[in-house]
Amino acid sequence: MHFPLMICTLVVSTTIGPVSVANGFPNSGFENATTEGWSVGGRKDASATVISTRIVFDSLSKDRRFRNAGGWEHHLLADALDRQNNKHMLRISSNGYITATTESLVTIEPGKQYVISLIVRSGNGGPAIYYLDAYGIDNNGNRMPLGTSQNEIDEGGLAKQTVRFTAEAGQPHIGQRIGISARYRGTNFLDNARIDVQPIKRTAIESVVRNLPLLNTVDASGKPRFSIRAFDDFRYTRPAADDGTIENTGASFAALAQFVPKNNAEYTLYDLPGLTLNDGEAAAVTLTIVGARAHAGFAVDGNVFLLGRHGNRGTKRDDGTGMNPFRTPDYMMYIAKVSRTLGPETLLITRNGERIDWFTCGRTGSYTIKGLSESPRLSLFARGVSIISQLRKGKLPDGVATRLSSFTTAPRHPYGRPNTPGFPGIRTKDKKAFAAALSTDLTKPLADAEIQAMLRYAASYNAHGFGTRADPIFSLPDWYIPARIFLITRRKEALDHLIRIADSAIIIRNGFEVDGRKYGVRIGGEFDRYVNLHDFCSFPEGGFASEADEGGKYFNDKHEYIKEDISRTSDPANARMITPSMAAYCVSLHPEIWDVKVPDGDPCRLGTTYRQRAQRYLKELALNYTDYKNHKLYNFQTEYIWENYADFHRDRELYQAKLKAWEEMRDKLRSRSDQAAADFLRTQPKPMPRERRAGINRFVAATSCAGFAASAAETFGDRESAKAIDDCAEKILNSWFNTYQFYAPGHDGEHLDDPGKWYRAWGYQPNCVNPAARDYNTNTPRGQGTVRAEDRAHANFTLQGFSLLYASHRYEHIMTEKRMTDLARTFNEMVISKYNQWRPMPRASKHKNVDPINEIGGVRIAPLLMFTDFNAELKKKVIKALVEGTHERGIVFNRLLLAEMRARQHSQIPVKILVPR
Repeated sequence: MHFPLMICTLVVSTTIGPVSVANGFPNSGFENATTEGWSVGGRKDASATVISTRIVFDSLSKDRRFRNAGGWEHHLLADALDRQNNKHMLRISSNGYITATTESLVTIEPGKQYVISLIVRSGNGGPAIYYLDAYGIDNNGNRMPLGTSQNEIDEGGLAKQTVRFTAEAGQPHIGQRIGISARYRGTNFLDNARIDVQPIKRTAIESVVRNLPLLNTVDASGKPRFSIRAFDDFRYTRPAADDGTIENTGASFAALAQFVPKNNAEYTLYDLPGLTLNDGEAAAVTLTIVGARAHAGFAVDGNVFLLGRHGNRGTKRDDGTGMNPFRTPDYMMYIAKVSRTLGPETLLITRNGERIDWFTCGRTGSYTIKGLSESPRLSLFARGVSIISQLRKGKLPDGVATRLSSFTTAPRHPYGRPNTPGFPGIRTKDKKAFAAALSTDLTKPLADAEIQAMLRYAASYNAHGFGTRADPIFSLPDWYIPARIFLITRRKEALDHLIRIADSAIIIRNGFEVDGRKYGVRIGGEFDRYVNLHDFCSFPEGGFASEADEGGKYFNDKHEYIKEDISRTSDPANARMITPSMAAYCVSLHPEIWDVKVPDGDPCRLGTTYRQRAQRYLKELALNYTDYKNHKLYNFQTEYIWENYADFHRDRELYQAKLKAWEEMRDKLRSRSDQAAADFLRTQPKPMPRERRAGINRFVAATSCAGFAASAAETFGDRESAKAIDDCAEKILNSWFNTYQFYAPGHDGEHLDDPGKWYRAWGYQPNCVNPAARDYNTNTPRGQGTVRAEDRAHANFTLQGFSLLYASHRYEHIMTEKRMTDLARTFNEMVISKYNQWRPMPRASKHKNVDPINEIGGVRIAPLLMFTDFNAELKKKVIKALVEGTHERGIVFNRLLLAEMRARQHSQIPVKILVPR
């Protein structure tokens, strides 16, 4: 099956003539400062008063969220609130849910669209669900539901609730007046209710789908006719225990019925009895996406066609970081608009044999579903908070093809379809199957079947899978594996796939350009964020934009960072340095392909040949590593340790001298005038230590492949990039050995009286700087306090990164034989005294004993291989643990290390790249 990635752009419908505002609600504008026209109740303590808008406006001006959203100049609701005649607002309050009701003078007429809206500011003490019900009122006072808007609003939040409906001739609500009921909780502030009326002007897709018959989705009482099937997996094979429900919050007839899924599982299908999609038929549905991670659409025999968007909308992380779009369905039909509520949008699918064409948001695309049955079941799919309405199915009339052809073809992904839920394909990573395919017998050479298994596993990596697994400390082994497979097999297809991953890593982290606009996710400040970021260069007009190309705005020609702002890159962005570092290194080993063109071409202007591509990676990595060294590693150690543990810091005396001089000058100027002191503080900030504590584990993991990148840069003759990358790696290595690495006594006081039994240990806050520690006043050869180690997990994560820095053989002047031998002895005698146990050094818990982890697992054993060069006994233990270990966390990496040992032992690693037959 071939499935292109689908991407949508929101199409805003236009109107014929200006929109008329029907101010038909009593007491419009609250100008007379009364509650006339409103009925407030629901609880005995319900109350309502009219207050000055200035009270609410002043509160909004002080609200951080309002200011961050643009304040009175750019906030989406600022113009609607800051009107000349808006002098009063309605304050309603209750200890629970309260209902505020009003009736308009507007009569529903056929052939028109109505948009009913109300702005509310929450004064409730916490988040709550807010409902706005719209209904028609006949001459007898009876109500007919028209629709409900549902929003979750935080305390102090500002929201606009909207209900839309269209009036067609013959519908039962024609001729009725419009009323609304706001069901809110606690204390809230209501602005004017508003009704916008306009003639019906349909978008291209709406004018097509209205020719399809409307399906009967509700029974005589207005209840949904859907049956529900919920599943725990995207292949729809494991039924969920709770199917959830679906509720009709609209009218009791199909034209205005709207369905809201409730408590639905991750993958839920909604079926009408006997509904199928035969050859030549089409189906349409109108969707409104409300939830942060909501999706909705059609499912044809479990193959889903979705409308949705990622969960970071409305925030500073609209680039999609923190999500893996290729394990979630929203990027199948991604909307190029980030908003609080998406829609209503109409989705149309048509069937022609095994081909399904989709149309929505001005975009079109197609899928081919192999083996599609003659009458496949047609279902609706929904996940999260979404609203479904207007389900239609039938044959499209002749002549609509021209209107549908005006839709823009969605760009096809340059590297094939993603591994998207609903479309299981060949790109799957089965760790257990892969581990089972590789032998653990070190006496056997690698078999052809094992090499093929490695190549298949490398190909299973999606080019953009830098989402939820992109925290460096967790994803480091995963994203190092494709390069390791290439270094073992030297097969060109493995290198080509590694290049694909490296392309997206560089682009997503640094940014790119489309139609002259530059987009990026890296440097602090306001970003032009491109919400289709994960599809980077599927656009022919696309192209990569480096920050080095911006006229020295961020870096000079020596890769020195010259901007003062702190970089705001996220952990996922930093994790992306791993793969391009290794890709450049792998290319640098093989001069025979340097001038060969990369098979996928150069859609993003990163370089046509392998050498050009690798050199561009290195230029960008030099900027990344420089940013890391100058900003991320700036905040690397607490002042508390600087002031209390002098032995850790060579520069402590220099820092204290600068601090003392600064304090003396500050105090001197304070005695003169407050203005002089203020000017001094503005121009001369307080001196800070070079290194202040932050998360060392992530730093080490993100910089773990720096040695390989620097080696590649040196091979290509780019000494400036090599130096910039080396500087970052050396800084973090020196920081760790000088700050965290120190000598500690043995377990449980066992060796306290033996000067020869001190071990290398590491920790964040050793007891000697913690006055509350039980042994704070204990004298040791390192001073007062017993230095204790960090826990096993942090130590393990840190060692993962350092093992790769050691593997590059580039920093032996820091990772000296003395230091590494001490650490090897520490692990051999203290940490894994048995090959199948892991027992950390004593830590700051003051507990006499730290229970070991028994059996092989729970921690990754592979990083300890770097110490086995310095301790033969430890080497036997580590290799035995690698062979016998079956724990899922490290089994793939362990098996690859054993495979590499076997390949080296039998001289199976080629010198040049092998081209597959």
